[in-house]
Amino acid sequence: MPSARSLPANHEAGAHGAPGTRREDPPGARRHRHGLMHLLMLLGTLFWASNIIAGKFALKAVSAPALAQFRVTAAGAAFLLTFILWRRRPRLDFGRREWCYLAVTALVGITLNQIFFIGGIAKTSAAHAGLIVALGPVIVLVLSCGLRLEALTALKTAGAAVSFAGVAVLTTGHPQAGSAATLLGDMTLLVGSAVFAYYTILLKKIADRYDALTLNTVIFTFGALFMAPYSARAVARVRWTALPAEAWWAMGFMVVCGSVLAYLIYAFALTELTATRVAAFAYLQPVIAAGLGVWLLGETLTARVMAGGAAILLGVYLTEREGQGASFASRAPVHRHR
Repeated sequence: MPSARSLPANHEAGAHGAPGTRREDPPGARRHRHGLMHLLMLLGTLFWASNIIAGKFALKAVSAPALAQFRVTAAGAAFLLTFILWRRRPRLDFGRREWCYLAVTALVGITLNQIFFIGGIAKTSAAHAGLIVALGPVIVLVLSCGLRLEALTALKTAGAAVSFAGVAVLTTGHPQAGSAATLLGDMTLLVGSAVFAYYTILLKKIADRYDALTLNTVIFTFGALFMAPYSARAVARVRWTALPAEAWWAMGFMVVCGSVLAYLIYAFALTELTATRVAAFAYLQPVIAAGLGVWLLGETLTARVMAGGAAILLGVYLTEREGQGASFASRAPVHRHR
């Protein structure tokens, strides 16, 4: 969504005591660490792509609001427990304005994002979900330009136009018989991506002030509390003790692998690798999600899906290619929360 995709992390190596690149290390040791980080990012990307599939399985047994509440609450509890057990944890002595800012950030990036993300995957295919999630960097760019945080250049404009043309190809026309994709599901996911893009912009303003664990703990806790009024009835209607094992395995995967481990892997990788290199793994996520959808869900890849997907990924590439400089989008946390 990681997911996810809501990763608060400083992108400067060694910040907040993180194990950044050691200048005194020999080149061989540095290459070894970088190789390990690439493997971890590949694992994290697999977790995020598989998270879509796990969500589809879980939604067979529970409603979207109940699943969203379960995922956010369980992930928040895991982060909170880890924070409590951390002997060197910082004090949460934020001022009133900081608490308010963190609360708004959590409402946007956790509560609203998960409501739209899980609501969207309930009504569309894994291939469509993976591709629409991949639009994140483009939407961040559009919002950044709209808020005058970044200049709009010809290449960025072309990239955004190509990506949204890909969305148009993906969502128009008659769906294939038996396809799980719907226009409502695609649009719901698109709104979720826009919401999370705005969260990315909010997060950029505070990402260098706190360590990743502290920020994840606070934001997930707020997000779970804010979601409760929306999902309370749905949660109460679920017969939790009667859920099949498949649903529990799927929900457990979404919490442990799709939330906690994926975000921590991502935060750790950013202490060794540049944000641009980490962002390159985003191109694998829709490919893996589509492949898993065909394998595990029996979905079919049509020519329309492949053409729209190619346009979306080309547009993302064009916008990120120019964003490798000192632009706001390149310095902002990479859009990976799912």
